[in-house]
Amino acid sequence: METTRIWDSRNSRHATIEHETLRPCPFCGGTPRIDDDVDDTTERYTVRCNCGGSMPGRYVPFDPSFQARVTCLYSAVERWNRRG
Repeated sequence: METTRIWDSRNSRHATIEHETLRPCPFCGGTPRIDDDVDDTTERYTVRCNCGGSMPGRYVPFDPSFQARVTCLYSAVERWNRRG
């Protein structure tokens, strides 16, 4: 298991969320990271590698509930780990 800190707007603090360990990048074998992508209306977590490989999670409305953010994070991790 790994952990990632995400913003909990209801409690105005960061929370640490456990999730599956990210598998190495399928393109270069490198270590991926999780980025929080935010624009004016939506947000999503994306798993990225320095080689350019990436896998976005699903979009959620900007400033969603904490549970929606957690679901979005899990979605990005699962999609990264499941691709072939």
